[in-house]
Amino acid sequence: MLQIGDNGYNMEFISEQLEKAISKIKIIDDSVDMEKIKKSLLHYYSEKFEKWNNGYFEYDFIDLFCGAGGLSIGLEQVGFRPIIAIDKEPSALLTYRFNRPWMTSESIINDDIRNLVDEQIFPHVPVVVGGPPCQGFSVVNKHKKENDERNELYKFYVHAVDQAKPEIFLMENVEGILKLYERIQGDFAEIGYTVCMPLVLSPKEFGFPQSRKRAFILGIKNTHADIVEELYDIFTRTVYNLKNEKILTLWDAIGDLPVIEAKTLKNSTYVECQAWGYTFAGMQKNSSEYAKLVNCDAGEDVPLLNHRSKYNNERDIQIYHLLKPGEKSDAESIQEINPYKSRSDIFRDKFDKLVANEPCKAITAHMYYDCNMYIHPTQARGLSPREAARVQGFPDDYLFLGTPNEWYRQIGNAVSPLMARVLGEGLKCVLERIFER
Repeated sequence: MLQIGDNGYNMEFISEQLEKAISKIKIIDDSVDMEKIKKSLLHYYSEKFEKWNNGYFEYDFIDLFCGAGGLSIGLEQVGFRPIIAIDKEPSALLTYRFNRPWMTSESIINDDIRNLVDEQIFPHVPVVVGGPPCQGFSVVNKHKKENDERNELYKFYVHAVDQAKPEIFLMENVEGILKLYERIQGDFAEIGYTVCMPLVLSPKEFGFPQSRKRAFILGIKNTHADIVEELYDIFTRTVYNLKNEKILTLWDAIGDLPVIEAKTLKNSTYVECQAWGYTFAGMQKNSSEYAKLVNCDAGEDVPLLNHRSKYNNERDIQIYHLLKPGEKSDAESIQEINPYKSRSDIFRDKFDKLVANEPCKAITAHMYYDCNMYIHPTQARGLSPREAARVQGFPDDYLFLGTPNEWYRQIGNAVSPLMARVLGEGLKCVLERIFER
């Protein structure tokens, strides 16, 4: 059985990964002292993980298709501990492990889940969670295919649940997966689970600054068939009671972050300076209402990480300047220089300047390619990875590793940690009822 190491968290791993990431960076204006920043980060993480290592967790869980760990974050914040996480993206798993140095390389599995069907690797845990890749169902996928092989990945989730035999499971996906609801019900029924009516939820309903609808499917082991309705009611009431009429805005989420400019130097992935932002920028005050929300029980000062801009050419920067908040590719002000104007019927949203005093639209992995659809409301550039992570609800001290473009993909593919925290409260209440029997 794979378990978390008995030796606590691994600061050697933290130090090694920080050194690797810092060694790639070239600061061209001598504006920060990277050695000083590294020391402060090592001290910060040592204190953070020492606290987490001292009896913080109540229940174990397995995270399938874990990505960079958005779902795991929210569950951890309410007392759940991941003992196995699996994903096929190496950079996402590197991020996942850096932020959980108590886990071992054996408990974080870098593989396609389809390759593990014949292996006994999933031990019994109270909870299994995860979101099978959803591109085949996504409403933003203009080339959806009914027989997309990714539509069948949930079956490997079923296999993992059958092996781990949790009391409950939670599957997350885009709304499109509900087309398979009856088939999903039948597949889980065959292994002894009742699938409850899905909840379709958006962070905005809970006061969080993003419009991002997702489906969440709760499954309950048939051992608890006599109280399955009660358990589902506990889950839904706990979740719905956390809804909030006060809706935070994009500016609530990112307004306290430093001003930066679009990068104007080509082929300069790891070149950084004060104007373009930094991967590591030292510490900042954990002062805004929203910062305190995403940073949970963090102290007064938190690291500022992954807040740097993408390269943009002069034309795009000019477009960013000309657009007003809320305007898109069809705005009159940019038609003379808009490279997509002849295809405005297809690319109306190719440029989209965000509105500061409204919730942000859904953060997606498309930011890996460009941020034209996520133009900052007051600065002529796309959102930085940290700003996108703020909208999603990642803590500020959550470091993304891999290439800067991969940070965007990890953030866009993740479950909102804030939504995961809400759902984690519901799962915890369900387990409390199960274990009091």
